[in-house]
Amino acid sequence: MSGTISVIYEALTAPVIAKVKTILSERPEPFTTGAAVSNQVIAGKRRMVTIVPGPGLGAFDTLDDTTLRVNVYADDEGDCEDLAALIRAVFEATAPLGIIDGKPITASRVTAGPVPVPNDTTQFQQYMVVNVTRRGREFR
Repeated sequence: MSGTISVIYEALTAPVIAKVKTILSERPEPFTTGAAVSNQVIAGKRRMVTIVPGPGLGAFDTLDDTTLRVNVYADDEGDCEDLAALIRAVFEATAPLGIIDGKPITASRVTAGPVPVPNDTTQFQQYMVVNVTRRGREFR
């Protein structure tokens, strides 16, 4: 029998969206009020965070490194910058302030951004790339 194991990794994007939604809903900052968190742009939202998967970076034993692409939108430039800075902190902090909780996220680091993105809408936009490590479980 081979010494290698097969590993199952649970969904990542949906749980991250749920965690970020919950964290933002509990924040007191005014620029978080009414902020939506989704995997798609929601028409009519004044403040929004979109989180979508990027390319995987590879699996190592029971850990998997995946890239998430995060966009932050707001009607006001200052609110957009502030919300992006908060989202960066949320991705890099441990629970309960951040998404790193070991269930299944064991590490998370913003590797690029946030940076402003010119667009053809009336909203301001910031973009960042996040490397998230999650723990899988042995396939039996």
